[in-house]
Order: sequence, then C-alpha cells, then structure tokens
Amino acid sequence: MFSAYRSLTEMLVVAGEIRGRKKLQKMVYIARELGYPFPEPFGLHMWGPYSEILTVKLKEMTDWGFAEEKVLPGPAGNPHYVYTPGPNAGRVLAEPGAEKIRDERFRALVRHLNGQEATFLEGVATVMYLRGKGKPDGEVAAMLTRMKPDKFGDPERVRAVMAFADELKQYAAACI
Repeated sequence: MFSAYRSLTEMLVVAGEIRGRKKLQKMVYIARELGYPFPEPFGLHMWGPYSEILTVKLKEMTDWGFAEEKVLPGPAGNPHYVYTPGPNAGRVLAEPGAEKIRDERFRALVRHLNGQEATFLEGVATVMYLRGKGKPDGEVAAMLTRMKPDKFGDPERVRAVMAFADELKQYAAACI
C-alpha cells in the first residue's frame, strides 16, 4: 500500500534531515540515475532536473505523517524547507513485500549527498542529466556554464562538479 513512498522514506530516515526542496529533488534524481528505485520522471528545469510528481508525493507524505516539513525563514525573505521522517515513517518501512533499499552504498550515498550544498548538487544533477542525453563532457561543461553562468561560470567549479559526478559511480546500486 505504501510501497510508492518507500524509497523516499528510506532516504529521509538515512539522512535524518534534508534542508531544502531543491536539495531533496537533486538527491532523489542522483540516486535514481545511479539505479536506485525512484520511479518519478524528471525533466530539465531552471534549477536542474525536477519532478513535479516527486513534489506531489512529498506533499502526500507530509499530509499522511510519513515526512515532516518545517518552513523556516530563508535568504531574501523566501521560505526554506526542512524535511525529516514523520511519525508514520515506520509504517512505510515496515510494510511487508514492498521494495526495500538495504544497501550500504545507498546509505553512504545519501549521507554523502546530504553533506553537499544544494547549488553544488544542482550542478552535479545537471551534469548527470546532460550526460544521460548523450552529450560529451566538453559540451556538458559548456552548456552548464552557459545555462548557469552565475553559479557555474568558473571553470574550476565546473571541473569540481563533473569530478564529483564521476566519483558518485562508486555508489551505484548493486542491480546496475
């Protein structure tokens, strides 16, 4: 019954807390690209890969107590969202027969990604998205710089984002 929420619930439980909607979206996208069971479709938007379905699913999870959302004041008066496992998260994880992620690589991946800033993950996810569309690295770097010059105009930052995306391959799901 709750299997559609299992992967996201497991991510929240492992992370303990994820600060920001953008960060959560990028963490799910990256995990999905590495072969973990996140079925939500993503398209490329202004802040990198984004899934409307994931946004709806997260809202449902907060409504049902699988996740909690705190709204804090953020920069320039914009709200900042913090996600934690909700009081009913255990119900999702205890459901028999649901697909489970029990992989230590997944837990290590979640902790590693959660330790990064959201904007950096935006770049990493965008690199992974463009590579997934068959773009060669030179073109990916040029597109990232052109698409997001304020965030990735520095060639060293672009190299760091691309190197991090390469490093993440060690966390790929065992089923790949």
